[in-house]
Amino acid sequence: MTATKLGVQAEGCSPERCGNMTIATPFGLVSGSEENTCMQLGFQVHCTDGVPYLGYHSGYGLQILNIFPLNSSMVVSDILKLGGFNNLSRQGCHVPMADAATKIEPPFSISPLNQNLIFYNCAKPPPARAGLVETVCGNNTFVRAGGWYNTTGGMNSGYALEGCNATALPVLVPSGEANARDYEELISDGFLLTWQPLPSAGGSGIKVISKRILILIVSSAVSTLLFPCICVMMRHPKGKRLWSRSKRTSSGTERNYEAMILSYGSLAPKRYTYSEVMKITSSRNHELGKGGYGVVFKGRLHDDRLVAVKFLHDCKGNGDEFVNEVMSIGRTSHVNIVSLFGFCLEGSKRALIYEYMPNGSLDRYIYSENHKEILGWERLYAIAIGIARGLEYLHHSCNTRIIHFDIKPHNILLDRDFCPKIADFGLAKLCHAKESKLSMTGARGTIGFIAPEVHSRTFGVVSTKSDVYSYGMMLLEMVGGRKNVKSVAEKSSEEYFPDWIYDHFSQDDGLRACEVTSEIEEIAKRMTFIGLWCIQVVPKF
Repeated sequence: MTATKLGVQAEGCSPERCGNMTIATPFGLVSGSEENTCMQLGFQVHCTDGVPYLGYHSGYGLQILNIFPLNSSMVVSDILKLGGFNNLSRQGCHVPMADAATKIEPPFSISPLNQNLIFYNCAKPPPARAGLVETVCGNNTFVRAGGWYNTTGGMNSGYALEGCNATALPVLVPSGEANARDYEELISDGFLLTWQPLPSAGGSGIKVISKRILILIVSSAVSTLLFPCICVMMRHPKGKRLWSRSKRTSSGTERNYEAMILSYGSLAPKRYTYSEVMKITSSRNHELGKGGYGVVFKGRLHDDRLVAVKFLHDCKGNGDEFVNEVMSIGRTSHVNIVSLFGFCLEGSKRALIYEYMPNGSLDRYIYSENHKEILGWERLYAIAIGIARGLEYLHHSCNTRIIHFDIKPHNILLDRDFCPKIADFGLAKLCHAKESKLSMTGARGTIGFIAPEVHSRTFGVVSTKSDVYSYGMMLLEMVGGRKNVKSVAEKSSEEYFPDWIYDHFSQDDGLRACEVTSEIEEIAKRMTFIGLWCIQVVPKF
């Protein structure tokens, strides 16, 4: 056992280190079958070569990846399930045959925040179905994503395949739906366990019991008062629909929010109450802008930092885009990515708190007819490079690869020194670092900047290259600025803008059409060529 004592706690076991993880109350480290009376029953942790395992020995197979004592939850990985895929050389490769629940005993239970991976061991090849992926084992073994984990046991009959034995495994997916092609990484990333906090011994236990009795009495009184109102509402058809809808919305939002918090642990962005956000913005006194998503107001934190607070319109859905934005941008730390200071999630009231960008967004300058707001070509070029660095970071340098899906001038913010920062991650998608291709339904993005494959899969698969296409279109906008070339193009207003600029370059008058002088012709030409390269399947230049 590789463990280090850290000190003494007031109650329970002394906290100890196992590798990089601190094991503290209610958990305690054990060695072999050694009993340790300081811990509660079922909370034994075995440390092997600096790796903590739940139970008396590592052979149990549940490796502890993270512990969240305040939420009474932990993330574990069933390494024995993963090991079955690593025996190809010994012809012992196999898919999981036993449900993870067989290893889980009280006080632990598998959280409903997990999603399902369903493995099939078939006697013969099953009929082709969407989402069904063959495993590395071959031999008619397959896997697919299967919705939220069913804590009552069993599996949704809709996922059964004739002639196949099926096993459901829980996996924790912080955002979106599980991708069956990543089954090995998903199993390795683990699933969420929860436990019911147990009362401590002695006087503290009596306090806990007394508190529970008080809560029970108050709850009973409130229920007695509310029950007649609920009955009347439920008898009315409209009331029944509202009740059902609110229940679904609340559970969906809380499920996404809890998964988001658990994936971050102590690094989660700060959560503000709605009253705190109103105080930060002086009751929404200074409006910066508005759009389809909501309204942005200027604000000031208690430490005098200026912020931009985006109040989202009241959401009727389960808040997927809101959670998605916090999940994706909260994972980043780069000079060319806008910083998220915090968020507010209070019922239907949602807000995002960003660093304040005094120079606004890029579209203000490239579409402006005010010559005082037109940026010089050297500065535009520096902005283009900064955006490219931000995209490179999202696609290749994050622990989790992020595809933005809405790169456009409106979503590029400029700080005091005109350093560009990519913003608005509401449409972003997260995928594993080894994965660059995505399977998704529906188009996302802004018309004019959407890559063809995002709009229709007949053009190819969706990947990080979809952001590259949007970046290329934005470069052409920065060079041409449609309002700057309006007088030239209005005779053929229906012509595709990249075709228009390409044709003018073929005639050697492209830069003159874009009002580019010879002094800075090289910069503009370089930006134009790169923009055209980014949007063409086979570049001609």
